[in-house]
Amino acid sequence: MNWNWLGWLLWIGGIVFLIWVIHYIRVKQLMLIAKEKRRFDGGLFTRYVILMVIAIAWLGTMSYFSWFRTVAVDDSSQVSVHTTYHPLVLGSGNNDYYYVKANRSQGGKRAVVSYTYWTKDSRNTTNSKYGTVAVSDNYLSSAAGAYPWNKKELARLDSRSGHAFAAVMTIRYRNTPINGLGIRVGRMADQHTLIRVPAANMIHMK
Repeated sequence: MNWNWLGWLLWIGGIVFLIWVIHYIRVKQLMLIAKEKRRFDGGLFTRYVILMVIAIAWLGTMSYFSWFRTVAVDDSSQVSVHTTYHPLVLGSGNNDYYYVKANRSQGGKRAVVSYTYWTKDSRNTTNSKYGTVAVSDNYLSSAAGAYPWNKKELARLDSRSGHAFAAVMTIRYRNTPINGLGIRVGRMADQHTLIRVPAANMIHMK
């Protein structure tokens, strides 16, 4: 059993507590008006504030762990890394051969929105936000360099494939209590596709 149960339990508890606080305030105010013909009581108001602060802090903390907490991709205590390697094969079109097709956007902030590449018996497309192309003498692009690659394996594959391969790194949250708080266990934390080509003319701009 993974630690996500802890996050679910605390989320449900926080929501139930907030509903109870709202109900409590409503009931107390109605009783104050009905019995004492007043709308304000300093002691009750202080109690309301304390309860609301607790409820908001509870749900705010859960929101942080669920959506806003960042984890370093090389933090092996919190994430696991799985990488697959694939030699590229040539694609073709318009009497031309290439390893990668860079797909441009018709409009928008990014000139290239995705990359299409071919491996044995497979046509693959990756969003340009999660993929980069390395063309220089170095098999790692600057963006891909931020990820914890097995550089020995990349160098070996770069040599054996003729500088034409794709490496897909998938990073998932480990089964830890802190990841369970955000109901993140087993979910994908990040993914990056490194596409290596021997020369810029092996990239087809669509």
